[in-house]
Amino acid sequence: MVVSFRLAAAALVAAVAVAASACGAAAPGPSQSAAGPNTLVFGRNQDAVRLDPAIVTDGMSLNVARVTMEGLTQYALGSFDVEPCLATSWTVSPDGKTWRFHLRHNVTFQDGTAFNADAVKFNFDRWRLKDNPWHKLLQGNLEYSYYESQFGGFPGAIRNVKVLAPDEVELDLSQTVAPMLANLAMPAFGMSSPTAMKKAGEEYFRQPIGTGPYMVTEWVKDDHITLSAYPGYWGPKPKIATIILRDIPDPSTSMLALQKGDIDGWEYPRPDDISTLSNDDNLTVYHQPPNNLLYLAINVQKPPLTNVLVRRAINEAIDANAIVRNFYDPSAKVATDFLPLAVWPHPSRTSYPYDPADARRLLAQAGFPHGFSTTLWYMTTPRPYVAEPQRVAEAIQADLRAVGINATLQGFEWGPFLDKIESGQHDLALAGWSGDNGDPDNFLYALLDKDSAVPPGAQNVTFWKDEHFHQLMIAAQSTTDRSERAKYYLEALQLVHDQAPTVPLVHTGPPIVFKRSVLGYIPNPDNSEPFQSMSIVREN
Repeated sequence: MVVSFRLAAAALVAAVAVAASACGAAAPGPSQSAAGPNTLVFGRNQDAVRLDPAIVTDGMSLNVARVTMEGLTQYALGSFDVEPCLATSWTVSPDGKTWRFHLRHNVTFQDGTAFNADAVKFNFDRWRLKDNPWHKLLQGNLEYSYYESQFGGFPGAIRNVKVLAPDEVELDLSQTVAPMLANLAMPAFGMSSPTAMKKAGEEYFRQPIGTGPYMVTEWVKDDHITLSAYPGYWGPKPKIATIILRDIPDPSTSMLALQKGDIDGWEYPRPDDISTLSNDDNLTVYHQPPNNLLYLAINVQKPPLTNVLVRRAINEAIDANAIVRNFYDPSAKVATDFLPLAVWPHPSRTSYPYDPADARRLLAQAGFPHGFSTTLWYMTTPRPYVAEPQRVAEAIQADLRAVGINATLQGFEWGPFLDKIESGQHDLALAGWSGDNGDPDNFLYALLDKDSAVPPGAQNVTFWKDEHFHQLMIAAQSTTDRSERAKYYLEALQLVHDQAPTVPLVHTGPPIVFKRSVLGYIPNPDNSEPFQSMSIVREN
């Protein structure tokens, strides 16, 4: 899951201080000059899929929710440290199965309705109960993938939600969920206005209503999203009045727009452009913390990929070092481990060594001495873990061809790509993940457990279902002792290595660039842009 959008020293300190205290048919292509001095125009490579965070998995959608919606908890800026947000405090029973949250007072949704315990229950019941009338109506053709993957299905671990008082709610769990507070800070669990959901119905995804510092005021599909500061926000008011998220699919166009001053920031520039951007006195290039993974997903339900020897051969056939060397900037690292360095435990050595000769031996042992034909799908949109997906896919194709595997390439736009691989239509797919909460559960349970391999909207797009792995995931969720959890995860990672449902490739520190006139940007490990912490100084 994310991404991001010469003053006196005193002014800079003031801007950052305000940042630290905050909670979490138009003319096409608006630019800075047309938008006004208190507007930030941020270039993105692709549009959002849906703006309702409960029913999406893509970072383009979730990053909008990070500044428009809020959950019971939130992450401190620049880290995954959990802190209060819409809940001011909480208690948990000794067995970890009963959570009581005390809610913040005097908070309103962006439609003016009150945030309270009834609203919290409405949201949780919508997510977790398949027979809830708003569950199906508001999901469209998508699913509540994050709820399913973080809480184990419907209703999953959250057995009941009780309103104890207007400002107090209780969650009763069927089992301990160790990363509970970190999960609730994820944008997928941002609170929506029940009134707005009932009013908009199945169209709610177009203009969701939360409690955040910004609200969605316009969405012109495949062109731009406009966010306006919410005047009734309960916390510190944002300094930037308007955020315009411009969709600019062509990186050359984005590069030119940034250099001309038509946009104030840009996410995921190409590796070849970073040197030029870094040498521009008007710009600052940042690298977000490395908390992601590019991997090749092997659909284990598709023959001959059902054969573990074939999957191991695919792992040994791909030269990840060459991919990093040729298509990434120096911040990228070869993924010798499935988990990025920002996420414990380490080391696990999930990957296989590059060994094409042994890959050919394994294929022969599996009954394919002359190889076989398959397909390899990739997204055409740059992502934080891959700036040039087609070139990386072509490199993988060449490596596979060298051992006898003929992989036909096919690229898809971001939305259709997700729809297809999350319903299991692919053989091989270039996939990726940006960590959401700093916990290994968010990578391993979300991406590789059988609970997450349920289409449509499956996050486990390998469709590998291993009962031993699943039991290790549940055991790790059911204890809060980190050393014990680490043992379970390391054993699980050994299973991933042995069964080889995936090829870990690259971890990156995604680049993002802003004009020097943009102050207060804080790199976040979830790759989001903290617009509420930022300010702009325009020259007269």
